[in-house]
Amino acid sequence: MAERLDERAPDQRDRLEDLGEFGLIARLTRGLPGRVDVVLPAGDDAALLNLGGGEDVLLAATCDAQVEGRHFMRGVATPEEIGWKALAVNLSDIAAMGGEPLWALVSLLLSAGESVTALDGVYAGLRALAGRYGVAIVGGNIAGTSGPLTIDITLLGRVARPRALTRAGGRPSDALLVTGTLGAAAAGVLLATGTTSHGAARAGIAPELAKRAHDAMAAPEPRVAEGRALAASGVVTAMLDVSDGFAADLGHLCAASGVGALVEEAALPIAPAAVVVAPVYGRAPLDLALYGGEDYELLLSVRPEGVRAAVEAVRGAGGSARVIGRLTADAGRIESEAPSGERRRIEPRGWDHLRYLGV
Repeated sequence: MAERLDERAPDQRDRLEDLGEFGLIARLTRGLPGRVDVVLPAGDDAALLNLGGGEDVLLAATCDAQVEGRHFMRGVATPEEIGWKALAVNLSDIAAMGGEPLWALVSLLLSAGESVTALDGVYAGLRALAGRYGVAIVGGNIAGTSGPLTIDITLLGRVARPRALTRAGGRPSDALLVTGTLGAAAAGVLLATGTTSHGAARAGIAPELAKRAHDAMAAPEPRVAEGRALAASGVVTAMLDVSDGFAADLGHLCAASGVGALVEEAALPIAPAAVVVAPVYGRAPLDLALYGGEDYELLLSVRPEGVRAAVEAVRGAGGSARVIGRLTADAGRIESEAPSGERRRIEPRGWDHLRYLGV
């Protein structure tokens, strides 16, 4: 007789919080049969698939779910922002592969009392961002649930095989770069949910910085144009998006590439909002940049001689990028160097859906 999921007493290996998100993914995908048309299977920002037809173009496929209470908060984010973010996080995955997003399928898990007006707003946000990047919403599914509102999106895109970027490929002495700034989304979470430290008043935070923090958290901007420009530059050796947190995602890049990393603390582009907001809540701005997550910037390694080309490619796409360190031969070891020259170990931790780490 087949065993029901809830009939076995859980042991240490069966506890989700012990496995963590990425341990569970590795366990569930271990031993899955491959196919010749699967160029890149599970384990990166998106799968890469060869559809044939004589063209050297790969299909990029990703999916991501946004769950009320975990990824968005009503009353903090508007319905339009909720829809925007649900698509943005998927667009960021395609951007990390250097791909062009094309088609989206949207599944909604709805409770009986869900507001139709709110759903209209969610779809308004979805359509606005889809229109910006030429993405067609081509279908999906609706299912009832007794749980929170969940928006699950599958996004399909394409990338020329020679330009496809993955987390693997980084080499010792490669320069390490990041686009944009880090920590603003974490600052937005603190402003929405945090308790101030030592009676500090959040009223002292400039409205424009508070808005930047809110926007970074509730309606992030995916770096699609920057990702495609970097792929076209031909100098990038590995890339992924910063979603779980800079330290955690740098750990993913290092693990996939079999390298270590040295990060220059003074070079990290910490968002002005994080610099101002963090101390109000008893936090260090550097911690928000390293561990906060949901920045949806691109973290990449580049051949040393290609740094200028990479920076100019991002600038030409309307963004910014800067060198923040280098990869090393000490596989799995991630360190930061302070302006004083002192080095410390960075633990590759951040957001984990099953452990609820992060800010």
